[in-house]
Amino acid sequence: MVLKFKRFMNLHEDISLPSEVLSGFEVTQVDKSPRSTVQIRVSSTDRDNDRDEILRRLTSAGITASTVATNSSVDPIQGVFDNRKFRINVKPKSGGMGETTLNSSITELFPCIAFEKKLNPKNAEDFMAQLMSVDVSKLTCVLSKDKDAAKEAINNAEGSSKFADKMQNAIGILNFINAQNKNKTISNVYWGYRAKPRGVPDGHPGDIFLKFEDGSLLGVSLKAGKKKSKEPQLNTYHKTIFKNTRGGASFNDQSGSDFLRKKIYDEIYSKIKGMPPLDNFDGGKSGRHKDKKETVKAINSLSTKDQNTYYDKYLAMVKQGLIERFNKNKKESLEYIKSAILRDAPDVPTMVIKASGSDYEEITDRNELGVFLPQVEFVQATSKSTKQDWVIELKSAGQSVKMGMTVRSSSGGKLKQFSLKVTYTGIEK
Repeated sequence: MVLKFKRFMNLHEDISLPSEVLSGFEVTQVDKSPRSTVQIRVSSTDRDNDRDEILRRLTSAGITASTVATNSSVDPIQGVFDNRKFRINVKPKSGGMGETTLNSSITELFPCIAFEKKLNPKNAEDFMAQLMSVDVSKLTCVLSKDKDAAKEAINNAEGSSKFADKMQNAIGILNFINAQNKNKTISNVYWGYRAKPRGVPDGHPGDIFLKFEDGSLLGVSLKAGKKKSKEPQLNTYHKTIFKNTRGGASFNDQSGSDFLRKKIYDEIYSKIKGMPPLDNFDGGKSGRHKDKKETVKAINSLSTKDQNTYYDKYLAMVKQGLIERFNKNKKESLEYIKSAILRDAPDVPTMVIKASGSDYEEITDRNELGVFLPQVEFVQATSKSTKQDWVIELKSAGQSVKMGMTVRSSSGGKLKQFSLKVTYTGIEK
């Protein structure tokens, strides 16, 4: 398979393979190891076939080379040229699945497969080797709608910059599933990537679902991090809070979303020279309108200082809009907290599990919140002194619970991110 054309010539001072050997392949890394073997990395979306094609070209060029057995799912090529040893590692190149989604898929999908196939991985490499031998089309833990995504996740997993960590997390989640199975026999485990198993409503926040022999279902929302880290228990976006077009938790407040969007445009984006009109500056209803490119061009024309000034105003406006939304109607706010943060759904309860290395723990402060929620008489959202932090305070009979919240740009998007990320980080003590 021919990838992005990139000629391989003189990439290491001590070795220069003939240009035709790697012509047409994307070489992303060339290093010299302490053992004096030149390491060559080739990115590929069809690793087996590309590895075999490179080996064929080496043989045709009269270069001594062969594959060597390793723990990798695709064994590398090792050879000698001009009295120098070299190793060519063909690694996965991510396709349509971004790394954030890929990392989540590793911790969600792989434990489901391992449980179904009764795998007992010892480490990341062992786990990966076992997964590569699985026929995804025959798995019951992956519903038909998600088969292609599952294949992509397996094929691209080793390309993740956090591969080793996420594979350890996957082992931790597998340990959790096995522990649940000892307490109450599990008949099936399901990956909830896009499709949900029968009996689970669309928009349910579970990442995986355990179906027990008695027919009951348990949704599990998965987090990953270090033991002492505090992972967000809600990851969403400000537009989704107002109106979730995919049917998940929201205030179902389209008019409120439209009002805030227009206010942001009038007071911030319209002030930037070259900005498209309100209808399409952010991509319009589909998010894909061509005017979005002009928006990015206009933003890029600003100095860094001006971009930061506009972003600070944007952030403050969104934070205030969220505060006003939560303060507008107590009943609606409590319902949103119940469905989006406590993740309650009819007949399918949810627990939150955090993987730390190959260990796991249940995040329990949602239990404290759940117990208090029915008593709430008053909801008050307020800003904190820092730019991105705010709090939702639930009050009842002299008692209160404060929910720590943040809103910010993710991945450095700032003005180019038209829906800012919102997180609930836990109860503030």
